Amino acid sequence: MNVTLTAGGILAGLAPLVWYGVRWGKANLKSKTKNWKELIPLAYGFALGILGAMCVGGLLGKLFGRVRQASNAVGDKALGTTTGANTTTVAGANVQPLTQGGAILAVLAFLALIALWKKLGKDDVRMIGAGGFSGSTVGTTAGVGGTGALALVPIVNSIGDSLLHSI
Repeated sequence: MNVTLTAGGILAGLAPLVWYGVRWGKANLKSKTKNWKELIPLAYGFALGILGAMCVGGLLGKLFGRVRQASNAVGDKALGTTTGANTTTVAGANVQPLTQGGAILAVLAFLALIALWKKLGKDDVRMIGAGGFSGSTVGTTAGVGGTGALALVPIVNSIGDSLLHSI
């Protein structure tokens, strides 16, 4: 499901990254050893969000299309209410869609999340959800955030296609 993002959608997508980034920074910036492992659930969710947004249809495509619509609605309201600014559409990254092999890897990544769901703590689940929300919005833009999709999707497609054709 192809849903274009608005400036408000980008605002809503950046909000969880700022929230968790500031909280992580407050806890880790003054210490000599940074606990980067705490950010793994956020990064995993971000990657899943990008992969979900790159699905052109099916359950994942529709789900992440709805996420992007909700992001636009909430972000447009927040941006208009707080600053009075009008929102405009934002250019998306020119990323190739998932190939068959890439789609297989995307489904397996979501399946791994479902398999681990009961073993994860509440904080990890929240971070994965926030990362998925941000990845499906910010991760697919034409700006700096879109470099995630520009880097991730070709790698997933390449690995997936290699696995598909080797079996």
